Amino acid sequence: MEPWHQKFRRLRQGRGWSLQRAAQVFVAASEHHSPDQVENVRTSIARWERGAVKDPDAASKVAIARMFDLPYLDFWPVRPLADEVVPAALSPDEFADLVAALRSPRVGSEHLEQTAAQVERLCSEYAARDAGPLVLEVDQWLRDLRGLISNGRVNLAGHARVLELTGWLALLRSCLMWDRGDALNSQHARVAAAGLAEDLGAGVISAWTWEIQAWKALTQGDLPQAVAYAGAGIEAAPRDSVAAQLYAQQAKAYARMGERHDTEIALEGVRQVLDSAPTPTNLRNHFNVDPTKASFYAMDAYRVLGDDAQAEAMADSVLRTSTSWDGTSVSPMRTAEAQLTKATLSARSGDVDGAVGFVEQALAHQRRSAPSLMLVAREVTDEIGRHDPATAADFAAHLRSLQP
Repeated sequence: MEPWHQKFRRLRQGRGWSLQRAAQVFVAASEHHSPDQVENVRTSIARWERGAVKDPDAASKVAIARMFDLPYLDFWPVRPLADEVVPAALSPDEFADLVAALRSPRVGSEHLEQTAAQVERLCSEYAARDAGPLVLEVDQWLRDLRGLISNGRVNLAGHARVLELTGWLALLRSCLMWDRGDALNSQHARVAAAGLAEDLGAGVISAWTWEIQAWKALTQGDLPQAVAYAGAGIEAAPRDSVAAQLYAQQAKAYARMGERHDTEIALEGVRQVLDSAPTPTNLRNHFNVDPTKASFYAMDAYRVLGDDAQAEAMADSVLRTSTSWDGTSVSPMRTAEAQLTKATLSARSGDVDGAVGFVEQALAHQRRSAPSLMLVAREVTDEIGRHDPATAADFAAHLRSLQP
């Protein structure tokens, strides 16, 4: 992982702050410093950036994160995303035994918990596993869970648990189908999840159905609707980490509408939610928002607003947190968007060859969300076209071949 002081310096330089200006911003963000301490803080920042301070005090850590509009755990994560433990897949024999148990006249709580662990695994594999096989496995579990409900094999508490697990799988299926460009089946799954959320009174599942709607609207260019859908989701679960992703969708939409102030307010909403929401046990689960994703959200907004230095600083953060110690991408979709951000910035500076190199890296990932990828890739095409229309035309043709 990148040492905190290196990230601090990179983000400070991305904002174009001198040490003096950074000290002033730090004091403004701190609840324990006053303006007459700016000079002392400036000296401290110089020491921080040299690596002379291994770990600042708790109050300073909070202020450092706030001054960059990032959650505390984005700077000081509990553990790296790449090291997260995912529930293990069942062996063929274990799977057969569990399926047999689920088809028995009565199903016990221990079998439901085994099933819940597999749902957790599937949601955790979303970011990196090929969507096709993952959809097939999700559909198999949905069939088995529907059988439990229709045949009355669980008690009342078990029935509610099965409905909840079905809701999470329906959400996962909706995301996967949208990634593959299947809008109709994505919508069917989202509507099913929304109905289950209403039956259960599950605000968090409901909020995720709105998040999917906001995501779809954003990638289709319906920016006001993306803001509205995200707002409905925030109302459904204002204190859960899903609200951070909903604020992020608003930030992305506002940035594309050219509304800088509203973008910054939405990004502040991301920080506030992630600073106050409990940290999930499994950060790899797609429906548990990882605090380091705040840099990913900010990267998109700053790139669209034209704040190139900030966008590049955030892209570097995304690449570091999305890669394991051996160089393997644990979140190919995040990695691809960071590489496309680098491509956009290279194109803006006139480095078309560099931009094409980053594009090739981004498109090499097998795991991709087609609508999200196309949204950013079209923006890259526009930037390349300002300097090299022929290359941009070739790239646009290649993009069309990638669409499902």
